[in-house]
Amino acid sequence: MTDKDKEMLLKSQQGELDGVEIYKMLAEVVHNPSDVKAFKELAADEGRHAAVFKGYTGETLKPDKKQAFAVAILYSLLGKKIMYPLIAKFEYAAIPGYEEMMEDFPEVESVKDDEKKHGDTLTALLENGEYNDVPKFPVICALIIAFMVIRLFKSK
Repeated sequence: MTDKDKEMLLKSQQGELDGVEIYKMLAEVVHNPSDVKAFKELAADEGRHAAVFKGYTGETLKPDKKQAFAVAILYSLLGKKIMYPLIAKFEYAAIPGYEEMMEDFPEVESVKDDEKKHGDTLTALLENGEYNDVPKFPVICALIIAFMVIRLFKSK
């Protein structure tokens, strides 16, 4: 294994570990039961993916929980309609890199196949019409505007 290969594998391993935390965090903040179930399954898949890469690298890495926290906050602010397609894009974007690795690291093929499945899962969740997770961004904007209007009238 070349240094470049190891670097690529470590980066992928880290990405999968971070994915575990992101999906676990999303499972805690979404309200829709089918979404909770899907995110728990996606987290388990990402854990298996991280194990595939660990098998090649031999390294034990730690997930970046700050990234998962940031995604959860963005989800709370922006909602499902914006965040799910964004997360799906990251899943699909991993596929070409994994395809390049498959020749030298054949177990990566199962990871690549799952990345498409993950993107498709997120898309299906978006299309299931269950939107009981209301984004808070409009409410926050309305509160800020109200606060500014009140201050404007108080200053007169």
